[in-house]
Amino acid sequence: MAFIGNSKTLLISFVLALGTCFPVLAEAPAPKERPPLAELWVQTSAEYRGLCYQAYTAATEQFEHWAPLLEKRADGKAYLPGSNKPVAIILDLDEPVIDNSGFQAFTVRTGSRYNPQIWEAWVTFQGINEGAGGTVPGAVEFLNYAKEMGVTPVFISNRDVGYESATIKVLERAGIDTTDIEQRVLLKQKGEMADKQAMEALKAWGIDASSEQGRATLEGEGEKEGRRLMTRRQYDVLAYFGDVYGDFEPFLYMAQDTQRRHFEQRQDSADAHRDKWGKTWFILPNPMYGSWSVGEAIPKDQIKSSLDDYGFEVYLRGRRLLD
Repeated sequence: MAFIGNSKTLLISFVLALGTCFPVLAEAPAPKERPPLAELWVQTSAEYRGLCYQAYTAATEQFEHWAPLLEKRADGKAYLPGSNKPVAIILDLDEPVIDNSGFQAFTVRTGSRYNPQIWEAWVTFQGINEGAGGTVPGAVEFLNYAKEMGVTPVFISNRDVGYESATIKVLERAGIDTTDIEQRVLLKQKGEMADKQAMEALKAWGIDASSEQGRATLEGEGEKEGRRLMTRRQYDVLAYFGDVYGDFEPFLYMAQDTQRRHFEQRQDSADAHRDKWGKTWFILPNPMYGSWSVGEAIPKDQIKSSLDDYGFEVYLRGRRLLD
């Protein structure tokens, strides 16, 4: 969603809010110049909005296909025939529902990098500043449509559990139904609860916690998958909504000896699950950050070697059109 209100005023308000939310912040690293094309695309392009609407329109059409199969019972919730579990959908919050392009714009305009303290200040700021708490195009309409059908939206996010009230405030202000919202917004836990959820997820997937894959999982998506597992025990989950691949396939394992395998494995997995896209898996566009990005899927010193021009450079040199 494009910025609400004047972006310069919003930026100044956020910077001032940092001082009130967190008296002491870690010093930002030296400015790093990069073209803010991703942030501009999200905040200004019709193409971004079109893709968001496309994803939620496809989900609506799929739900219309499912509607005759669902039974709406006295509690107002929809059920699959013969099931005692209500029907639900699982959504990530940041970028599938809540627009955080303002935070990304802040990092570009100030030359700073991701900082957990500043991110937490942003989440707090969203709760108190209406302009910063925008939603992704099409999200509110779809969620209200799902609610009318009796489908329960469950939000699973890696926002810290300490920021639940600020997060709920954004959803409430956007016009999203917040009935029993404390039970449907599952944020990131800490300590023993997080470890327990992660271990349950590993057990369900048959992954040895002491293995290299198990350790990587515990440090990464394991705790979030634990919350998804908990949701599937309570609900019949029809669909998943996310902006990064881990929202759908949580345990893709990245070999420690080569990060190149990581993005190749992700591509192979996306191909293997092609029948789920647009039917039970719905992905929202996010070119600003994610586990696909440089430093995560691709080491910075391997950018050029990871780019494939399919022999175009050789072709141009052969035609003497390139020195």
